[in-house]
Amino acid sequence: MSAKRLMITVRGDRSKWSFQFMGDPQYIEEWRADGLEVHEVCNVIPEWAASLGLARAWCFAQDVFNFKNPWGEK
Repeated sequence: MSAKRLMITVRGDRSKWSFQFMGDPQYIEEWRADGLEVHEVCNVIPEWAASLGLARAWCFAQDVFNFKNPWGEK
């Protein structure tokens, strides 16, 4: 399989951190079984776009330019 943008979340005693990386999705279930919190990243929204209320429009445009169906059907 091709690599996809994934995010792993690490929880400490007082905080949690999330890191994005390019990984093979075939290992997601194995990582989860080992206790890691792993998610596929579908859209990346800059803070300025979110603060202007443009998150939905940004995701729609990102889906169109990434050749995904912006109406949610896979």
